[in-house]
Amino acid sequence: MLALYIISSLVIIQAWLYMTTYVNRYAMWRWYEYALTVVNMAATIVMSTTISESYIEGGTAFVISMIVMISCVGTLYAIQLYIEKQDVAAARNSFEIIMVVLLIYGASLVLSLCGFKEESLLINVFAVILGIALLLFKHGDYDLKIISLPHLIERLELLTIITFGEGIVAITGFFTVSEISAVSVMIFLTLIFMFGSYVAQVHYICNHHQLKRSSAITASHYFIVLSINLVTVALLYFKDDSADHLFTACLMSASLAMFHVALLSTSSLNLPEFSCGRHDMLKSLALVGAGASVIFAFMDGPYGFIVGSLVATGGNFYMLWRKYSSNRCVNVIHSVKRGRWATASATSFVLHRAKQERPLGVNTAPHASGISS
Repeated sequence: MLALYIISSLVIIQAWLYMTTYVNRYAMWRWYEYALTVVNMAATIVMSTTISESYIEGGTAFVISMIVMISCVGTLYAIQLYIEKQDVAAARNSFEIIMVVLLIYGASLVLSLCGFKEESLLINVFAVILGIALLLFKHGDYDLKIISLPHLIERLELLTIITFGEGIVAITGFFTVSEISAVSVMIFLTLIFMFGSYVAQVHYICNHHQLKRSSAITASHYFIVLSINLVTVALLYFKDDSADHLFTACLMSASLAMFHVALLSTSSLNLPEFSCGRHDMLKSLALVGAGASVIFAFMDGPYGFIVGSLVATGGNFYMLWRKYSSNRCVNVIHSVKRGRWATASATSFVLHRAKQERPLGVNTAPHASGISS
């Protein structure tokens, strides 16, 4: 059941990120964009009803829903290639990635219709993994200005905030009106420290206003969102007395490691004064390792599991927030620089879009070329 949950989560995240990338680069919200978005949302609702403890029961409907969702995005890119009003090189690169992924999901559908449900599930896993790999390694030569990095990061932050909110709702079973225990407070703090680390790294330390490839931060959110969900699952297993303690400890430790590695993988976008190297990654993993040691040493007790989680999450939060606050105090014009970047980037993006919307026959200056995905 956990494996199916992980696969379902990744598949839904994949479809959401494909649509987000299109909206970020091309959306002008014409009638066909609204129409295909509605179809995409309807397919998402259908998919959510097919997820059950047994993939065999709703596997075919699950794959069909996924194909519809991704086909909507593929159609939007195909329209961009046809009208040729904006950077078609970027649209062609994304369209090719989506077509490859769709072919794999098509193979999964054929296997499911033929009764090979388990093989179909494995093909779905391959489609997600290949989709992430293509995002990272299939680069296209096109204008970097087509990417609005502030808007993209804002959308990724929104997805993450929603995921954290769902986690908070899930742990409400640890709280009662008559009594709030120390364990329930520590569980709440575990998620708060994770959220604080995310805010420090992605919202404050990353430079949102630059012309740079967005593939790394987009791919990292596959694992950031998944790891938040898995931490929540581990906490629910912790509450269940019938759950295997060793499995729960392994799940929590692996999820915390995944979260912090994925989070620090966004450091390629850091502001110059907030450099992040191998030393920072090793320090983060050492904190997770220390927390995991406590989790495994006292996994049968009510406090050891949560204390270990707090060591990992609280330690990483302190490390990231200290990095931000220390450099911010040294560099008093940090906020001014962010504002200057924001103004320059926004002006450049608006002028770029305005040029793309000019009637045919009007001369426009050539754009600076770059590599992006």
